[in-house]
Amino acid sequence: MYTATARSSFPGSNSAASPSTPPAQQQHPQKTGPLPPDPSAPTSKPDSYFVDAKKGEVNELRNLLRTFALEKTLTRKREIIKKVIAYMTLGIDVSRLLPDMLLVIETRDLVIKKMVYLYLCTYASSSEEVAIMCINTLMKDCSNDDPMVRGLALRSLTSLRLKSIIEYVVEPLRKSLEDANAYVRKTAVLGVLKLHDLGHNVDNFLPRMKELLDDGDPAVVYNCIEVLNELNADNGGMEVTRDIMLKLLNRLSTFNEFGLASVLNLLCRYTPADKNETFQIMNLLDPVLRTSNSGSVLAVIKSFLHLTNSMPELRPMVYDRVKPPILTLIAGGGPEQVYVLLKHVKYLCEANPGMFDPEYRQLYVRYNEPTSIKYLKLSILPKLASGDTAVDIITELCEYVSENDVRMAKLAIEAIAKVATERACQGATSTGIGEIVTGKLVELCAVDGGAVSSAAASALKDVLRAHPDSRFSVAPVLGRCLRMGGEEKGKASLVWMIGEFGDIVIEAPYVLEKLVDAWDENEELVKLALLTACVKLFFKRPPEMQGILGRLLTQATNDVSSQDLHDRALLYYRLLKAGPENAEKVVNGGEQTIEPSKGFAEDDEEETIKALREEFNTLSIVYGSRSDHFITEKYRLGTSDAVQNVTDAFANSTVTPTPAPTLAPTPAPAPPTNNDAYADLLGFADTPPSPPNQSTAPPAAPAAPSMNLNKSFAIDGGKFQSMWQSLPEASSSMSAMSKTYTVAEIDSLLTSEGILTMASGEMDAEFKFFLYAQDNDTASTYLLQLVIDKMCEPRVCQLTIKTDTGNKADDVAKLLGGVLGNAGM
Repeated sequence: MYTATARSSFPGSNSAASPSTPPAQQQHPQKTGPLPPDPSAPTSKPDSYFVDAKKGEVNELRNLLRTFALEKTLTRKREIIKKVIAYMTLGIDVSRLLPDMLLVIETRDLVIKKMVYLYLCTYASSSEEVAIMCINTLMKDCSNDDPMVRGLALRSLTSLRLKSIIEYVVEPLRKSLEDANAYVRKTAVLGVLKLHDLGHNVDNFLPRMKELLDDGDPAVVYNCIEVLNELNADNGGMEVTRDIMLKLLNRLSTFNEFGLASVLNLLCRYTPADKNETFQIMNLLDPVLRTSNSGSVLAVIKSFLHLTNSMPELRPMVYDRVKPPILTLIAGGGPEQVYVLLKHVKYLCEANPGMFDPEYRQLYVRYNEPTSIKYLKLSILPKLASGDTAVDIITELCEYVSENDVRMAKLAIEAIAKVATERACQGATSTGIGEIVTGKLVELCAVDGGAVSSAAASALKDVLRAHPDSRFSVAPVLGRCLRMGGEEKGKASLVWMIGEFGDIVIEAPYVLEKLVDAWDENEELVKLALLTACVKLFFKRPPEMQGILGRLLTQATNDVSSQDLHDRALLYYRLLKAGPENAEKVVNGGEQTIEPSKGFAEDDEEETIKALREEFNTLSIVYGSRSDHFITEKYRLGTSDAVQNVTDAFANSTVTPTPAPTLAPTPAPAPPTNNDAYADLLGFADTPPSPPNQSTAPPAAPAAPSMNLNKSFAIDGGKFQSMWQSLPEASSSMSAMSKTYTVAEIDSLLTSEGILTMASGEMDAEFKFFLYAQDNDTASTYLLQLVIDKMCEPRVCQLTIKTDTGNKADDVAKLLGGVLGNAGM
């Protein structure tokens, strides 16, 4: 017999009986609802529990789409499609609606068409066979009278990203590049790049793309620049000529901020013909500095720095001109913009010291600024300190020490110390500023035993490294500050100063003795500093430190908590055992003088500053690091097989004169032994391996192909570049080198065979050669690019040969491979 609870578990049951209802009341005549099911009747299937599953969101949308054609009002039709797009935006998978959405693609309403095309571009890849059904409609819309429809259809057609429809995309794209409407042309330009991403060869579109650089619409022009740069990314970007550059610069006022960025980035790859042209370009760029867009202003600054590379005498005027726009943008920009601008200000202060010194007050910290900007300004202010402004900056920084933000207080203390170690301490003002900073830091060391005093102690250590004469005012308080305790880094700094200047700290041995007796209570950083301090103090006050040092070395060598500590203690013990005089020379290292103008060796960033000069107005300035440190090799601009390569080689490599110096004879290779006679299992060697019992004479070199090359042939760099650009590629091969040569040895070996060197050079990971040769028999010219990867073992060679009329490119490759001992070339 079923209870009300049992019946209520079945779909459709309306029973309201309580589980506690007596059986007699369940049979009351007034009871409403269905009768209990017959126990003999078959039970319901489990699927009946999910009868409501058909009423889910996707099924509801499918039902609405099936009634789409019956809707009479346009508003209602739009609402149905909007609901599909809304669900798609929320992350709900509505790809099952693709067949139904294709049924509503035939519409004249532009709003509905946009939404349907958006849906198709999103889900076309999930059902490629179904998506192909919309191709006819898209191609038809590409010929529509309305330019908005033409552009929308073309954008959607190229955004489907289906390789199976490439043949249908090419013709509409070609026609759209000739379209009378600028929006359609711009869409077609971007479509060429999408087609390229699908792996299709777009060389046929390049002539028209170059023509569009003279287009009347600025949006078409700067989009064309970006696409051409992307298509030629492996070659460093699009080719920049004087005609193209001057045309773009003369219409600079018509571009928006995005167009300005594209044109100015292009300008940084252009070298003016003379000084007059440089001045004309700078005059054209000057009005852009008055714009309110920070990206455009920074792009102009980068262009100015590029244009004045060969005229360093103009740099001061450039800096004076660009300084007011930067400060104006900092004063009125948003937090993100201000942060980026301050990063560039920091770089300019490092690259051109003194540039922003007169405006140091404009870079003071404001109470309502975000913490990121406050911290950045604290790192900039010490770079603005000079003999006249250092005192004001130190006073301002001392005010920040009282902030509730502990990190800001620490950064302010570090900035105070940097004022004494930066270029502010040059000349006669050095001693005075050092004393002022030292006095401030000594006061802060005695504030408390917390973060402020520890940061002050760490900063005081750096100041005394740069200004050892200030030690007399610091020595009396070192013991008291150390007894106050504090953080690990601060205590270690105080211990270092006591050991360094222990000859004038009266209580130095006794202060350190207490730390030695409480060895196990100290942190690792303090133990390392204590070990060094005691050894240094031993050389200054041997009678007082002999017993203390002996106990310390015993505890340190038996301490297994730190390998560094254990090894350093053993080093000091063995040095002392070998003789105190020699140990003192090693530990103290003699007297060292630190030049404040150069700073400390660990803070030297001169190489980074030079490297970032070419990456101004990029993320490299924000990160403070070269782009190759945070951009993977896959996404870097390449420089292979391009005329730009040849130009870079002439600029950065050593041009080898012809003829090259004679190479000394190479000693004969050692005979194979039993261990390496059969090592070449894959057959990469030039000659087959000799049996173990064979004669010890070296194997004969393979016969190189016979070619009569003209050893006196010569061409200049300009002709080489033009020929390299115009000639087709005749041969390309890779091989492994069985021997290791230097650049000079390779030059000499090839020159002796008639393969002459135009340019050669050694880079971080490879050797690169640009070579040429002429066949005496046929008068054919051969241009070669040889790249040797020196990071591999064995080294891998990649050879590319171009020729005008010769058919012996393979023979040239074999000749070169035979000279270098390469296999497979």
